[in-house]
Amino acid sequence: MRVPFIISLLLSLSACATISKEECLNDNWEEIGFRDGTNGRTSDYLQKHAKACSKTGVSPVQSLWEKGRQRGLPAYCVPAKAFSEGKKGNKLRPVCPASQMSALQAANSNGLEFHELTDDIEQAQYKIDEIDRRVVAEDSSEARAFLLQESRTLSQWIRLLELKRSLIAAP
Repeated sequence: MRVPFIISLLLSLSACATISKEECLNDNWEEIGFRDGTNGRTSDYLQKHAKACSKTGVSPVQSLWEKGRQRGLPAYCVPAKAFSEGKKGNKLRPVCPASQMSALQAANSNGLEFHELTDDIEQAQYKIDEIDRRVVAEDSSEARAFLLQESRTLSQWIRLLELKRSLIAAP
């Protein structure tokens, strides 16, 4: 019983580190910064790397990391990435040039709406699955008919949500 708990605990703790011990020791801060830039990390994210690397005795090289981050930011500051972040439920991070923010915010907003519609679809499908289980257990044909109608209504709702979602996903 304790082994799965310990394994789960170790996995959750290792997920907290921003970079691995090997990455700290490789000392390729420009590449790490580039990756962070493509992920829209703000400049204060370097502190998390410093904390993750503190046990190895390695300190990040801020100038190299920032140089890499600046090279990576243009890959983050595009509408497709802003939409993708929204689809994951993430708001756009404030790292892009002000001149691009209007288009990026619009793309991110569409992605967030896509994410919300996906959640609504999953919840409706969960309700349909619950209804299906209740239909099997129900003795009354009148109650079964009511549940089946409710299931059909939810199915129609899902189709409408999927249509809305497809319109958002279209370029």
